[in-house]
Amino acid sequence: VAVGDVVEVGDTVAMIEAMKMESRISSPIAGVVDRIAVEASAQVAPGDLIVVVRAAGTAGSPESNEADS
Repeated sequence: VAVGDVVEVGDTVAMIEAMKMESRISSPIAGVVDRIAVEASAQVAPGDLIVVVRAAGTAGSPESNEADS
């Protein structure tokens, strides 16, 4: 995903590869990708922040901005 992408619950937001096996990281909420916290190919550890998804309808999201217009 990229910053600004709209994601739904269960959408894949990242892939992690370990020992030639890939694991998909899915979004637990619907919203907009606010920030990518790691570079592609970076090593991560359990608990590391990977992607920040801002919930749909919260301040700053396209849905809330349209409602304010």
